[in-house]
This record gives sequence, C-alpha cells and structure tokens, in this order.
Amino acid sequence: MDNRKHRLILDECIGLLSVNGIEVSDALKKVIIYFFSTDHHISLDDVSKFIRSNNLDISDEAVSSAFNLLVEYGFALEKEFGDRVTRYEHLHPGEHHDHFYCLKCGKIIEFYSPVIEEAQIAEARSRGFHAFSHKMQIHGLCDSCFGKTAEKSLSLSTVQSGGKFRVVGVAGDTGRPHQKLRRRLMDMGMREGIEGEVIVNQGGPLVVHVNGMRIALGREMSKEIEVVLID
Repeated sequence: MDNRKHRLILDECIGLLSVNGIEVSDALKKVIIYFFSTDHHISLDDVSKFIRSNNLDISDEAVSSAFNLLVEYGFALEKEFGDRVTRYEHLHPGEHHDHFYCLKCGKIIEFYSPVIEEAQIAEARSRGFHAFSHKMQIHGLCDSCFGKTAEKSLSLSTVQSGGKFRVVGVAGDTGRPHQKLRRRLMDMGMREGIEGEVIVNQGGPLVVHVNGMRIALGREMSKEIEVVLID
C-alpha cells in the first residue's frame, strides 16, 4: 500500500479513538504508525520487539488493549494460520484478498483471484445463498520449502497436518526392538510405498489417513517412519 493511504488511515484511526475517549500517547501512536507502515502480518511479539528496539515506554497490556481496539473499530483483522499465533493485518473496506501459508517457514502470501471469487459467488447463488464475505487460507509449502523437503526423506513426525506423503522406510535399524516395531507398523498398514495424509499433528498422537482409514501413531513410533512429501 502507498504511504499516503497509510497516513490517511492512521489519521482516521487516531481521530476515531480520540472521539471515543481513548487517549493515544506518543508511545502508542508510534506503535500504531508501525502497524500501518508495514504490509506484513504482525504478531504482538513483533510489536514487543519493536517497542524494545525503540525504547518505548508502554506495557504489553496497553499494546494488547490497543490492538483489540483496532479490531473493534474496524482498522485491523485478526488472523490465525498454522502456528496458532494471532497476527494482525490492515482492514480496508471494499478490499479483499486470501492467503497461502507455508507450514514450514511461515511465509504468508496474499493473493486475489477473480476466477475463485466468481466461482464462489456462482456456487452460493446456485444453492440459494447470498454470500457477504469469506475467509480462505490455503496451507502447504512454498516453492523453497517444498523443493528442499521433496528431495530428501524426513520423519513422519515432522509432517504438518494436511501434508501428503509416501512411506520410504519403516524402522530401518536392524536391532531386535526395531524389527518388532517394524512388524507392528507394517501390520498397521505403514509399509514402504504406501501413500497417505497427515490429518492431525498437534503434539499428541499423530493421526494419518492411509488405505481408507485413520491410524493413530505415538510420537516415538511416528519418528521411525521415513517419508517423502508428495503433491
């Protein structure tokens, strides 16, 4: 966005906050300027780093309250992607975009597709529904991350939810405990060459979908399965 548009929104924001009895200190104004001067999706951690690097006298509570107000008054949107971190982006009435989110490096790519927008409107109308808004996030890997991981095998335990994989190795150690584990995994359907999808990988059991069924794997067990990512 151009700087002029940022300045206009900044003035409008501070004016509206002041009219509603919210005092905007010099430190808070600098934080708001920081938010409106970037096109990145920023988290409260990003804001805290900005505050420390600029020696601003403002508490974390004040920052959190300020961003709640930005959302409340329609100047910011809260976004959550695959890492469960709340981020904020500018809200511009009449403008819309969607997001690609890289599960590995956290890269966020904004995009707008007239084809997708028109298809959604047409689909809604065909079902007797009038859509006012929508949110779309497509999770996956950017070219850089997919290129790195697709070239080599990795532990199934590291594949994020939604990731598709092909098994290339199961409990490869030749020791007796591994032979027992290998047989157990193969009995569960986790064999070399099988393809599947990670349904849940959130720190607990890893749930995958293979052979038309769900399989829950313990964390240590999933580390013994080597896979490559596939489209």
